[in-house]
Amino acid sequence: MMKKLLALMVCLALANSPSLMAADSASEGANAILLLNVISEGPLSARDVVFTNVETGAELRVRNLQNISRLSETKFRMEDIVAGEYYLSSIYPTLNRNDNASRIDLDESSGIITILPNTINYIGDLIVTSEETGRGIETSFTYQANGVTLQSAAASETANFQEMDTVVSIAGNQPVMVDKRLLGL
Repeated sequence: MMKKLLALMVCLALANSPSLMAADSASEGANAILLLNVISEGPLSARDVVFTNVETGAELRVRNLQNISRLSETKFRMEDIVAGEYYLSSIYPTLNRNDNASRIDLDESSGIITILPNTINYIGDLIVTSEETGRGIETSFTYQANGVTLQSAAASETANFQEMDTVVSIAGNQPVMVDKRLLGL
């Protein structure tokens, strides 16, 4: 019941809450944490993903994503990142552990993600979907807020969540603060 309530609260917060202001220039470059879960559906599996900073072009490559999934567990990754605006610029897919597929390049139209300083920035579950067609494999992706991912991360990384504020920053939306009480803190 609590998991459903948290998921509903995250969705309502994204839809109805006033946005947070972006970091001022004095706090840019402050440490932040990127929280994500990558789910692959179809014949391709996302091996690595790359997020590119809009202003500087700096890249954050999150590697070895096919190893984070286990049956009946919600998995996530937490990566240190510099505050700023990012977009998903590349997906490195694999057909299996030995055969890599061609890199998928994306641009800013994939949606801008605002990373706030000194916060844990949950960007949603990145769902990479692939489908075999007569001409090859078509791939698409979407971001989806998932309260279970947030709760799982807060339960296993309690010290980080107690120390830092948490925001939900789905691509194309302004960051929304998450009340620590909703995370059981």
